[in-house]
Amino acid sequence: MNIIITYDIKRNHTEIKDELKRLGYKDTISGVSLNDRTPVDQKLPNTTLIKYNASNTLDVMNFVVGVINEHNGGLDNIFCAELAVDFNWNGR
Repeated sequence: MNIIITYDIKRNHTEIKDELKRLGYKDTISGVSLNDRTPVDQKLPNTTLIKYNASNTLDVMNFVVGVINEHNGGLDNIFCAELAVDFNWNGR
């Protein structure tokens, strides 16, 4: 399953995001342009990532919380959700 994660933290944003990306989390999502139907990679907002081929949302959430705590990020909120197999999205 593919899981989208969004979180709010107080500090160490770059350090935490870089660590999560090093561990296989992605800050882009692939899709098709609505204008001309060509492939496009959309950059996600700063504290939003995707974990492809994950086991479940709870494991992903607990792992990300662990990384945030390890880097003293000061977690405010975190949300993880499974992406539907065929879902539509729009971005700018």
